[in-house]
Amino acid sequence: MNRSAMPSAYNRMAKWQYALLLLMFFTFSLYSLPTFFGEQPALGIHQADAWSKDRQRELAKAQLTPQQVIATASQSLLIFSSQEEQQKARTLLESTGIPASQLTLEYHARSPEWLKQLGGAPVKLGLDLRGGSQLLIAVDTRYLVDNKVSAMMDELRESFRSAKQRGVVLKKAKAGSIVIEAPSAEAVTALYPLLRSYTAGQPAGWTLSRSGERFTLTMTEQERNTLINNGVVQNLGILKKRINELGITEASVQRQGQEAIRIELPGVHNPKQAKEVIGATASLAFYQLDPAAGQLVKDRAGTPVSLARQPVLKGEHIVDARAGSDEMGKPQVSITLDRSGGNKMSLFSRNHLGQPMATLFTDYQSSEGGVLRAHSEVINVATIQSVLGNQFRITGLASMSEAQDLAILLRAGALTAPLQIMEERSIGPTLGQQNITAGFTALAAGMVGMMIFMVLWYRRFGWIAVTALVANLLMQVGMLALLPGAVLTLPGIAGLVLTVGMAVDTNVLIFERIRDRLHEGGSLANAIDFGYRSAFSTILDANITTLICAVVLYAIGSGPLQGFSITLILGLISSMITGIWGTRAIINPIWGRATLRMVRI
Repeated sequence: MNRSAMPSAYNRMAKWQYALLLLMFFTFSLYSLPTFFGEQPALGIHQADAWSKDRQRELAKAQLTPQQVIATASQSLLIFSSQEEQQKARTLLESTGIPASQLTLEYHARSPEWLKQLGGAPVKLGLDLRGGSQLLIAVDTRYLVDNKVSAMMDELRESFRSAKQRGVVLKKAKAGSIVIEAPSAEAVTALYPLLRSYTAGQPAGWTLSRSGERFTLTMTEQERNTLINNGVVQNLGILKKRINELGITEASVQRQGQEAIRIELPGVHNPKQAKEVIGATASLAFYQLDPAAGQLVKDRAGTPVSLARQPVLKGEHIVDARAGSDEMGKPQVSITLDRSGGNKMSLFSRNHLGQPMATLFTDYQSSEGGVLRAHSEVINVATIQSVLGNQFRITGLASMSEAQDLAILLRAGALTAPLQIMEERSIGPTLGQQNITAGFTALAAGMVGMMIFMVLWYRRFGWIAVTALVANLLMQVGMLALLPGAVLTLPGIAGLVLTVGMAVDTNVLIFERIRDRLHEGGSLANAIDFGYRSAFSTILDANITTLICAVVLYAIGSGPLQGFSITLILGLISSMITGIWGTRAIINPIWGRATLRMVRI
């Protein structure tokens, strides 16, 4: 038998490879559809029977009639035509008595119901595309260090008292240092081993130095950095909880640098309440009244109240807080403590029946010079009439609004350090829409231009590249929609445009190798096999080096840089799949066994 007449053994793909390609393309294309359907701004009301006729009339008077209302037994979703109407409706409904925490700014997908049942959702848009507000918040790390030093000084005093060392003077020196002055040479001998115990262990948090009868304990740089890092990370988690309490569903909270936090609130164009709650550093503590302690704090009437030095209970034991009204209709906050806090409160109240207990509220307010200063006041003094457990109430609040804000802060937890809003930036919904239009216009223009070039230059093979290009875009959008936490930003659209161009580069490399082989006199089947095999290593090397850069960019960047790197990483993966295996899956059955020579492609 003539060997040249036998069917070619190359240019074949296994059935499982075709099945895998089809499955990937179908899945990612399916989940890209909700993004192309788009979404509408909506307002969620999380109350039973919230959509009453009275509220319908109120909105109708203000010409804010929703396009659609989706109501259930526990909540209602009002769908509007624009973000401006959404914002106005929220403000109006707040004025009718609905708490701000029960109104959420949302977006309703236009996609069919069957697609929603499958879990399909549009790609989330970033601040620069949706419009909204951005806050850059600095964490007061000096407070963290001072707090640690104060705690260490209290611990040292307790140790000196136990060791019966009287007359020792402790002073704060420069940030992170404590000066200990011994009253005598004999005290120096006794204090030295005790102080050395605080510098033992690995890693040691403090270093000890001595000059005559004076010792200096200094916090190590490693301990300082660990303290700052832990404090910023804890504040990051607490801020996420606070924003969730405000009903902002698509917010982004990320660390920026060592001591700052960046918060993006897409769709929020009036961030007044968000700033007040996000930036508040509030704590609640319960104190026994003690006239001999000498710690005087004024109550709301301006009367000094003498509190014990140490609190009975601090706010970290609070696990839940709900605003409401008491029997007289006055605002109150119902507190639920954890097991440890409940035990402490129960023991204290049992031993102090008939005695007063004060509730101290502390927050940090910015002075005219921009310096954060602590402001404490006694908001409630009540007589303990019965044994308290893990549930009790706080009264004496000025208004229901104050009770709601306090409940939000207590539910989310007290921040570990004060925050200061350093920068505030707002992007209007109109500008966001302009960014979307400009970005996708650039993407469409780029794709059309590349499609025309590929068809004119490579003819029949160019149409294969065009098909792969469309499949590549659908797969990228689908992967972006399925990736948890992924947000499409304006730099992300730039990443899409870039990877579409790189996908075309993949096909250009392959098709040029095929042309070269044909010019050498090889058959079309042989040229196809040679083109894909010889170009593969070059394409793989180029994509791996770019992928490494994209991963590093994601790791060290934030915000827009991460948005760009995510789309770049996904684009590299999809362009490899569609540009190499996708195009070959189409070319192999059509021309993979052709013995033609000098074919023009």
